[in-house]
Amino acid sequence: MKDLGRRLAVSSVSIVIVVGLLLFAYQDIFQYAVALLVAGLAGVAIWEYEQFAKAKGGRMILPALIGITMCEVFAFFLSARYPSMDSLPLIVFFLGFLVLFALHFRQRDGAVVDLSVSSFGLLYIAIPLGMLLGILYISSALEDGRWWVAYLLVVTKITDIGAYFAGSLWGRRKLAPHISPGKTVEGALFGLVCAILASYGFHFLSSYSGAVHFELGTYEWLFLGLTLGATGQFGDLSESLLKRDANKKDSNALPGLGGVLDSVDSLLFNAPIIYFYLQYIKP
Repeated sequence: MKDLGRRLAVSSVSIVIVVGLLLFAYQDIFQYAVALLVAGLAGVAIWEYEQFAKAKGGRMILPALIGITMCEVFAFFLSARYPSMDSLPLIVFFLGFLVLFALHFRQRDGAVVDLSVSSFGLLYIAIPLGMLLGILYISSALEDGRWWVAYLLVVTKITDIGAYFAGSLWGRRKLAPHISPGKTVEGALFGLVCAILASYGFHFLSSYSGAVHFELGTYEWLFLGLTLGATGQFGDLSESLLKRDANKKDSNALPGLGGVLDSVDSLLFNAPIIYFYLQYIKP
């Protein structure tokens, strides 16, 4: 709780920026700026991930990996905006995989470990953040992706906030003491309750506020609220596992944030859930 003031200040600025981005996300030129911004954040996150790998002896070819990551994220944007390019993310991933192999042809020693770590980085960071753009610019006349991104962000982050405060104030039983000593069972349960309540709030908005191209039914808000509340905390613990193994407290040293990975860790598992739900389940 000692850095609460700084966290609140940075969070307030971040909320204003995100709201502004969502409001103008569908403007012709601005949409490309949004896509490039998310791709840039993914590049920073990959750099932070590379620091974890380096601490464990990994030797990834960082410039190539950042470039492939940004291309993969942008491919999701293009595939959402232009349905004829729906296979582009898979093509970019495959070509990037070939490039990583080719760059190791002169570096035989450690190739298995380095290629495995690099490929995992693309799966862990590039694809989920790319799916975030796939949600925002979903190619459906019946859905407004801005509502769904707002839903994803609010439910995920309010879970983090609820777990943080409840764990700090009332937490007694450690949830995963070996990888995240500050997280508690009480905090996790309260975070899950917050996720369900936030999900119901969006259900209420979709039912009674006349929200255009956004519908969250009775079973949907309960199922998604429970799922995002649980999976988001799982994503948080997963990044903590990587940090502890690399003997790092934060993924970076950004004031009030820690790092980009620290800020998006819970979204990395939640974004695919909403993406697949919209693509293959939602009627």
